[in-house]
Amino acid sequence: MSRFERDTAVEPIADGRYRATVDPGWAVIEGAAPNGGYLMALAARAMRDGLGHPDPVTLTAHFLHPPTPGEVEIDVEVARAGRRHTTIAAQLRQDGRERVRLLGTFGDLAAADGLTHVDRPPPDLPPIGDCIDATTRGVEVAEAGGYPAPPILERFDHRQPKALVGWSQGRPTGRGETGGYLRWRDGAPMDTLGLLTVADGYPPAVFNLDGSSLGWVPTLELTVQVRGRPVPDDYLATRFATTAITAGYLEEDGEIRDGDGRLVALSRQLALAAR
Repeated sequence: MSRFERDTAVEPIADGRYRATVDPGWAVIEGAAPNGGYLMALAARAMRDGLGHPDPVTLTAHFLHPPTPGEVEIDVEVARAGRRHTTIAAQLRQDGRERVRLLGTFGDLAAADGLTHVDRPPPDLPPIGDCIDATTRGVEVAEAGGYPAPPILERFDHRQPKALVGWSQGRPTGRGETGGYLRWRDGAPMDTLGLLTVADGYPPAVFNLDGSSLGWVPTLELTVQVRGRPVPDDYLATRFATTAITAGYLEEDGEIRDGDGRLVALSRQLALAAR
């Protein structure tokens, strides 16, 4: 069992109810709330349990209150079960309080068949060999007494273009963008539940804007559309961008492609530009 599978494992405890454990290794900051994409994957594993539709074709999460590491319960309710798709609602609860509410439609992407036409260029990234090993670098900086590496960083093997990590040394690109290549650090195969975490697995794109002094960008809502099962054992290529900040709200649009260059996921989240 991979680290991701272990940390998103669920146990049925009643009809439509599951028990799970939020692992602290998926936090953005040591000791802080867990990553939203990780929470989506945790809930999605309960939502798809027992279905003939294993892939989250679309999943939307509203983050109500951040949970803490430890036990949670997930209540699921089938809204509609069809031949091709099943739509399910879920609530992730902790200590009697609802923390995340989700609504998703699940299908079987291995059996999907129909028109395919992608009229968008892939992420413009340099070769992997020209990128920074951001995971190793982050861990080494922390071990040398620098800023602690985010726990979630260590779950991935991140390779990022040098320009896109310049914000961390006070050299932002001036554009709200981030991305690069990544895969699980333990070499586990990537699946469609993993894509949910990848869609929220980077520092906010807004950090690369000139003059950005944001230290906290809490997500209000995140939607991930999964378009295909990724090649399991290769790097994903990703791009995330923020183009509009209005009255303290911002969007972040994401695109994920697999090692064969196929579009496997799109995402959009609404977040607060908190100061």
